[in-house]
Amino acid sequence: MVNKREKEQINRELRAGKKEQASATMEINNTRGIRFPKFGLYRVKNRLNKKIMLFLSIIVVLLIVGIVGLWKIAFPKEPVVRTGAYLEQMKDLSTLATSQAFVKTILEKEDNEIFGKGIETNIPGTKRKILLVVPGTLTAGVDLSAITEDQFELNEEEKSMRILLPKADFLQEPSINFDEVETYSVSGIFRGDVKWEEAYSLMDEAKEIMKEEAIEQGILVKAEENAEKTLKEFYGRLGYSVQVSFEEE
Repeated sequence: MVNKREKEQINRELRAGKKEQASATMEINNTRGIRFPKFGLYRVKNRLNKKIMLFLSIIVVLLIVGIVGLWKIAFPKEPVVRTGAYLEQMKDLSTLATSQAFVKTILEKEDNEIFGKGIETNIPGTKRKILLVVPGTLTAGVDLSAITEDQFELNEEEKSMRILLPKADFLQEPSINFDEVETYSVSGIFRGDVKWEEAYSLMDEAKEIMKEEAIEQGILVKAEENAEKTLKEFYGRLGYSVQVSFEEE
């Protein structure tokens, strides 16, 4: 027969045993729950971290490229501004990049006419010969105002320029000194007096001959030399070395 005191002792031991069993069960469950799932989560976490880092890296690179591009558009480098300024300066130098030549052209014409009609046969008394001595001035140069940014290369670090110039050409039609034009004529007995208006109509032909003679004298070559010399001297004073070339025809 168990007395009351022994019964209470037995109950305390039973409760203590249940507590120990519950603690042991919880410890086992915690151990199982941590070991296996934790290993899988760790691998997933690593993969996610790598993808996130890769994504963030791409975003950062794109942001940097975008910022640099916007910066260049919004704040262009100084040489772009200087390039425009130098091109404007070259337009003002056009008058210095010229060459002039004084040419005296002899224009000789002869024909045969009878009763006002031209004939091919040189019948005595039908021939007329006109001789014109035409002096004039020609001006050639390099059109520096036609230079574009594509023809101009500026290197501020090396303080150098490369300029591609157009070929020299005549800047205007030959200027004829009409007061100094000399005219001579020899006419047959069947020919009338020379109409000098007719002679002066030959001036267009005289201008073309003057151009050819001026080119033979080297007026275009001289104009290109003057253009190159002018640019080198002008920008040389600003501290730049200048390399000049000319377009091919």
